[in-house]
Amino acid sequence: MTTAHVPVLVAGGGLVGLSAALFLEYHGVPYVLVERRATASPLPRSRGLHTRTGEMYRQAGVEAQILKAAASALRAGKFGGAWTGESVRTAESLDLSGLGAAMAAADPSPSQFVFLPQVELEPVLAQAARKRGGDLRFGTELVEFEQDRTGVSALLRDASGARSLLRADYLIAADGAGSPIRRALGITGRELPPTHHYLNVFARTDLTGLLDGRAFSQCEITGPAVRGLVLSKNNTDEWSFHIEYDPATESPADWPDARCVAAIRAMVGAPDLEARILARSAWDTGTFVADEYRRDRIFLVGDAAHRHAPWGGYGGNTGVADAHNLIWKLAATLHGNAGPALLDSYAAERRPRAELAVEQSRLGTDFRTRYGIETPGNADDLARRLDTATVMTRYRYTSTAVLTAPGAAPHVATLQGRTGTRLPHWCVDAGWWTPSTLDLCGPGFTLLVAGPAGAWRTAAAQARRATGIDLAVHALPAADCAAHAGLAAGEALLVRPDHHIAAGPDSGLTPDWLGDVLTLLVDGSRAPMRSPIA
Repeated sequence: MTTAHVPVLVAGGGLVGLSAALFLEYHGVPYVLVERRATASPLPRSRGLHTRTGEMYRQAGVEAQILKAAASALRAGKFGGAWTGESVRTAESLDLSGLGAAMAAADPSPSQFVFLPQVELEPVLAQAARKRGGDLRFGTELVEFEQDRTGVSALLRDASGARSLLRADYLIAADGAGSPIRRALGITGRELPPTHHYLNVFARTDLTGLLDGRAFSQCEITGPAVRGLVLSKNNTDEWSFHIEYDPATESPADWPDARCVAAIRAMVGAPDLEARILARSAWDTGTFVADEYRRDRIFLVGDAAHRHAPWGGYGGNTGVADAHNLIWKLAATLHGNAGPALLDSYAAERRPRAELAVEQSRLGTDFRTRYGIETPGNADDLARRLDTATVMTRYRYTSTAVLTAPGAAPHVATLQGRTGTRLPHWCVDAGWWTPSTLDLCGPGFTLLVAGPAGAWRTAAAQARRATGIDLAVHALPAADCAAHAGLAAGEALLVRPDHHIAAGPDSGLTPDWLGDVLTLLVDGSRAPMRSPIA
């Protein structure tokens, strides 16, 4: 067998693997993606894209396609609402006004929360990747792999049984919660046992007459015969029924289709309901965070690195953020502009986010606590809960890839241009085009200057020549910079390709330091003679 070569091999063609493929394409890195399944799973699984995830897809140029698909995802009503009761027929709606107020206070963004079940999102991502020339190989399995000092050798087997060898500089393991790659590497992690076990039964059954124009996102079922959750998929004739079971007394094998249909009827409160099962799987609320996100030339992303309970929708969204963080660093390394410290910063930045997401998802185990509703027994859990914007957007990276001062707080109340945080969004008047500040970022570094940028442009040109790093310069109205990012005239923000501020006035950034700062950020092994925050 001959051995082909590719810079990056992505193992796993689910949500996170496909996102990694799109980010690789955006950064100009050739890749091969392999997925042992010939087709995507029919289970809806995750259903919502947080605003921050939308910003990442916007940068990759697929936001419009996603919004188009989302426009027809619901056939009736709108997404949202929480009900609880012994059945859907008798359930009552919870007061979510407090949750609505928290969502209204979210940070400004050019993107938005999008309801789009994973089963409908993945084909959009795959089509976009293929259209751009991506090498996606569904029905192809990674059978064996071995890494050495210069790369990873992979043995692949396609649907016909034919085998081939592929040599990659790096391997991204996006192969799910059971991650054969992680297990083969012997990477351990911190686990918490499940609080609940469920059968996820995806079924076609028409509830429009019963709902009579009403809608919900989740309905908690507390009946005497069956307990669990009903989740909307299209608000008409496709629903996910999560049936709780006790693993101490039974297993998924004890639930044939006929028993599942009977449980669905009990959950809905309609003994004669017609229901056809489309797909099913078993899952639990156990959590896991890998001790290592990197083993030499192999990186774990998404569920391979961390597994959460679904409460809060952090699983897939944090996985996409993993890929977004990792890919620009791999691109810089493959293009010869970065050193080992930049790749080391991946785990330093993303693992703490997974630990927080695990904690927050765990706090949502109780249904009312999940929606921020106070009960006599949940005051302590409510006090520890963070809103979605804090978990997904209002955080600060601390690693060698940002010039954050030691002891900086991991979260901020608002995004105001502090080093390590996501760049604040505001609209920039560019004549015929009015982009977001986020649209100015990537695929290289970006320098946003308050007011005239003459000295900064000179410094940027020198830094580009010295480092080989792509650095765009944008001069913005000083008044806007002051209002949204606290910048004085003549000050600047150095922004990474992933929208996070690498350095700014709070970390001593000046035109004289720019070249040294870039070198420090992308190649800590060749640190400059001086450091602005030393």
